[in-house]
Amino acid sequence: MISNILPNNDYNLMLGLTVILLTGLAFGKLSKFLNIPNVTGYLLGGFLIGPGLLKLIIPEFLGIISTEFIHALKIIADIELAFIAFSIGAEFKLEYLKRLGPAPIIIAFLESFFAVVFITLGLLMFGFPLYISLAFGAVGGATAPAATVMVIRQYKAQGPLTEMIYSVVAIDDASGLIFFGIVTAIIKIITGQSTGNLGWLIILPVVEIVASIIFGLVLGYVLKLLTQWFTGRGNRISIVIALLFLAIGLARFVNVEFGFGLSSLMAGMAMGTIFTNTSKHVDQVMPLVERITPPFVILFFVLSGADIQLNNFSLAAIAILAIYLVFRVGGKIFGSFLGARISKAGKQVERYLGFALLPQGGIALGLSILMLDIIPPELGLPYDGGLLRVVVIGAVFVSEIFGPILLKEVLIKSKEATVIK
Repeated sequence: MISNILPNNDYNLMLGLTVILLTGLAFGKLSKFLNIPNVTGYLLGGFLIGPGLLKLIIPEFLGIISTEFIHALKIIADIELAFIAFSIGAEFKLEYLKRLGPAPIIIAFLESFFAVVFITLGLLMFGFPLYISLAFGAVGGATAPAATVMVIRQYKAQGPLTEMIYSVVAIDDASGLIFFGIVTAIIKIITGQSTGNLGWLIILPVVEIVASIIFGLVLGYVLKLLTQWFTGRGNRISIVIALLFLAIGLARFVNVEFGFGLSSLMAGMAMGTIFTNTSKHVDQVMPLVERITPPFVILFFVLSGADIQLNNFSLAAIAILAIYLVFRVGGKIFGSFLGARISKAGKQVERYLGFALLPQGGIALGLSILMLDIIPPELGLPYDGGLLRVVVIGAVFVSEIFGPILLKEVLIKSKEATVIK
């Protein structure tokens, strides 16, 4: 058998990380020749070195990077998403929020809501059961902040549309999680699993988000105090990393030990928001954060591409994937347009915002894992969480490949991309 990289010792771990980083750098350079966003290049590079493609050509070959290695580095996703969340939160200065008004909240909730509704109705139209239609809808509301933010940074976009994208993507995590919690509560009732109070099951996601935000606000204030006491650049970036690691670790601990969905993403955003509005050292700290994140970005997206395995796709999965993608796009575009129209966000936002919210990533993958427990095979239903997981992985791959490309075109057409590389 042809060997691949497994996480069974230290030197294999180092070798695997080397391969991933070099692959990302190579495909990042290639993406410039192809005139596509770096994110898309990282995903394609990961797809080529993972087990998904090469296994189809050489059945005994399990990829240069093994499935076990990919799963062993899942913590990289949490770290990268925490940095992204913190960076997004740091954009939310009070004067900025006052200028935008309630528009981002209205748009975020409507585009998430209609994505859930469109996907659910789309699958019902094609004869799929209500519980599985709702399950796909619940996952479809979320948008990936990482790919969106990376494209905006690469093309140095600035303007009202870019500001609205930042705000909506941040709030989208909250709205997506709220709708996920509500829908999964309904699924548990439909499938006969719920033994609790429906009202509490629906309110619980809101409670979890509020708790996550409060936790993040505390971390942000601690960050403010510590960056006053420690003035060295190395010390300050170490403090940021330590507090983000604390957010990730405590969220995981609470989730495992108490079953309470504390979100490190929401905590990271709140931490960035309170820090940017209370600290005098934001302009010194944030450039440091941007300097250390590129390796995590490469690792995150290359690993995401490597996690795609085409051999898991059945005809049913392919059919659901097509329906899911089409109706999710329709829901995001319609909801964004309606929200922008209601909130009077401007013609640019009405016309383009929906096309900037199509990527899905770590959040959707995380929600699909939760769905494995919500619709387990033991229920004996025609479709279970395993099928949903396969479809969502495919949807993430497609949306992360084409979503950034579409976002790039939107930024160019809106004339907010100031540097085109």
